[in-house]
Amino acid sequence: MGSAAYPGNQGSGGQAGDAASQNITAENAALKAQLAIYQTITAELPQDPSRYIRAMVYSRYPFNFKNEILVDAGAADGVSTGTAVLFQGMLIGRVMQVFKHQALIQTVLDSGFEMPVRLGKAGYDGLFMGGSYPKVGSIAKSADVETGDVVYTAAPGLPYGLPVGTVTATSTSGDSLFTEAAIAFPYDMNAVQTILIAQTP
Repeated sequence: MGSAAYPGNQGSGGQAGDAASQNITAENAALKAQLAIYQTITAELPQDPSRYIRAMVYSRYPFNFKNEILVDAGAADGVSTGTAVLFQGMLIGRVMQVFKHQALIQTVLDSGFEMPVRLGKAGYDGLFMGGSYPKVGSIAKSADVETGDVVYTAAPGLPYGLPVGTVTATSTSGDSLFTEAAIAFPYDMNAVQTILIAQTP
């Protein structure tokens, strides 16, 4: 009888061991996820992190919308509408709508995103227009804009001088009154996982 009871006890112990092993595996997975988040955030730290709010971007899979992103920081964290949103030191959008613990970001790939900018070392004025094919318009025809020139912010309400993108080509506007510049960004919006939101001064 003793030998008959032994296998049953062994099975019970095996089940307890399996449960403990599963708990450890789950805890390890949770710790690895947290570590990945912290490593991603640390890579985005600016020189003065006190001026920014770090936030994680919610997954957009399988839709992969690029014109707006939702992040996990909101009014309770000090986020306010209209403020600049950065990725790797570059302006990628601004806060469009704020909830208690979330915020909706309008990105530079939204067709409704417009702002005054400057281009190149000479600081030529232009109007940035977002969308699938972002560009800077209303540039004076006399401006010596070249491929590779940096486009940076010069709009009220946003930090001055934030890089936005670089010029890839120039052309004459449809009315032949201005120069236009096609813009490229050195990142993939779908790969953005953590961002920095500028705090209101």
